[in-house]
Amino acid sequence: MKRLLWLTGMLIAWGSGSLTAQIKDNDSLAAFSLEAINWQLDSLLPCYHFQNVDTLDKTRARLNVHNFPPDSVPKWSPEVVAQRLKDIGSPIEMPYNQYVMAYINLYTLQRREQVERMLGLSELYFPIIEQELDRMGLPMELKYLPVVESALNPHAVSRVGATGLWQFMLATGRLYKLKVTSYVDERRDPEKATRAALRYLNNMYKTYGDWLLVIAAYNCGPGNVNKAIARSGGKRNFWEIREKLPRETRGYVPAFIAATYVFNYASDHNLFPKHVDFSFRRDTVHFTRAKVSLKHLAQMTETDFYTLKDLNPELKQDIIPYTGDPYVLRVPMRTGQHIAVYRDSIFSAIAQLNADSAKPAYTAGKISPVTNRPYEKPSQKPTFSSGGKGTTLVYHKVRQGEVVGKIAERYHVRASDIARWNRLRRYRIKVGQKLKIYVPKKYSNLSRKSTGASPTASAKTTAPRVKGGKYHTVKPGDTLWDIANRYDGLTVSKLKSMNQLKGNSLKVGQQLRIQ
Repeated sequence: MKRLLWLTGMLIAWGSGSLTAQIKDNDSLAAFSLEAINWQLDSLLPCYHFQNVDTLDKTRARLNVHNFPPDSVPKWSPEVVAQRLKDIGSPIEMPYNQYVMAYINLYTLQRREQVERMLGLSELYFPIIEQELDRMGLPMELKYLPVVESALNPHAVSRVGATGLWQFMLATGRLYKLKVTSYVDERRDPEKATRAALRYLNNMYKTYGDWLLVIAAYNCGPGNVNKAIARSGGKRNFWEIREKLPRETRGYVPAFIAATYVFNYASDHNLFPKHVDFSFRRDTVHFTRAKVSLKHLAQMTETDFYTLKDLNPELKQDIIPYTGDPYVLRVPMRTGQHIAVYRDSIFSAIAQLNADSAKPAYTAGKISPVTNRPYEKPSQKPTFSSGGKGTTLVYHKVRQGEVVGKIAERYHVRASDIARWNRLRRYRIKVGQKLKIYVPKKYSNLSRKSTGASPTASAKTTAPRVKGGKYHTVKPGDTLWDIANRYDGLTVSKLKSMNQLKGNSLKVGQQLRIQ
């Protein structure tokens, strides 16, 4: 299973000064260019948005049992490190030597920022790997292999085409039943790729009976390991055949041991997780013969497009493919509930898209599966930095739970226009952020100009008030489903009953009793 060694090459190139003096000249990985290594490091940044410094400080305060100052870089003696490796208590041999120590130093001294990002990603992907390891009865420490393989990035693609968390080549992936089509690459699917990788490792253990040889074979292939064994006179210990293995693999196994150490003792080195900004708590939805883009589905369900993308990295073109077999899509918990409520409307809209893919996703008169009100095409297509003639500039203050697609629908403009007007990166917005929006004039009564506040309307209360009751004032874009989910114990049917509502239509400014 020949592949590019991501983090090992990166670390060796970075530490080409005094630290690598601990390693023999013929062990260097000069074949990896600094340019390629920097590209690998930077590849995490466009794939994930990590927490800000303030949130990291809160995590540090909670986990910093040694009370290290924020800028402290602790150093421990070789004796302490060697004892900690023993204390891990793994069936995989974890020796302390100069090669392992060099990689530990590089992780904990030179690449601290990278390690903290991977610690955050591990909270997403380790539970998936641990579940499969437990099911198959394999050593839990094998979960650290993707740290070395891909920096825990399921979107990772090496220069030679190895892909996903476990860096499968195309032929090997297909050998282990990972489907690769124009729309889907299951090598990027964290669950399916993990099962395939662990089957491979289990098969290799049946051959070698030694986990370090298995890990070496995962990197360079069993053929190269067999040659090294033969050239060493039949020796079957990694450290005894190490000089006969490819240069990349000589560093790969020590890097794995070092990654295992660092992830087990991160807090002892003042390293703490930098979390990504989405939760892996999710539901699943089955799609059969229903081709639809994730962007359209995000708009239909008021879900962040990039959350859907992060939860389903195997979708190469961000499109759910049209297949006869059910396609299982991972969605946030709230989105799964939303689809359950509006399933018929959503799938009817998808069927319409499939019937005529040349038509726009939403045309005038089509019923919105979110609001049960007609979608309307924006009458104006704004260009460049302003909305042009026939538009009015308003400001929208972002509220909790809002996404760009939902805001765009409210103002009858396109999400891409809002992103361009406000120079949004990846459609990301924050609560309290003020968005500049050029609204078609016929809809400008939704907002007050340049107030910096969320739009309001002058509609008066239409329902009699009950003494002691609590009320919700309807805002532009609110639906019964949205309001019911905003308050604990409230359902759509209960909301309609308390307010004597016969239909689903609401008026901006209307006051609804919620308790």
